[in-house]
Amino acid sequence: MKTKILFLLFTSILLSCKTTYGQTGAKDVKARLIVCSGLSEKNVPLDDLKEIYVKEGEKVTLYVKWFNLEKKSYVTSMDFLDTNGNYLAQSSEYKFKPKKKTHNTWNKRKFRKVIVPEGVVKIRINLDEEIILERDIEIKYKSK
Repeated sequence: MKTKILFLLFTSILLSCKTTYGQTGAKDVKARLIVCSGLSEKNVPLDDLKEIYVKEGEKVTLYVKWFNLEKKSYVTSMDFLDTNGNYLAQSSEYKFKPKKKTHNTWNKRKFRKVIVPEGVVKIRINLDEEIILERDIEIKYKSK
């Protein structure tokens, strides 16, 4: 009897901790973040940086490839967090409506030491207020 009660208790706790995704269907959406120095004339990333190495105030392009999208409106944003999970900066929200299951968005971001210091930073990609992707990247500033 005790085993049965413990099993039921364990099961109810496990099910109550299950991540929910609301009504957006975002749980099926996948994304790939490409950090690059810029885009070509056809809006294709010029490179795929493994670290951000910039001058103070220089812009870097954050390019997101979206997969498994439905033909409906979405809202995306980006957060920048330190290693402790504290917010450093946030992008404004961007709305888009894909015509296919795949879609690309990008955001050009200026980097300043006072806002985003050197070191490892977490970039979080949100879709309809749900976290879709998190990526750690190191930021280093060039001396002028």
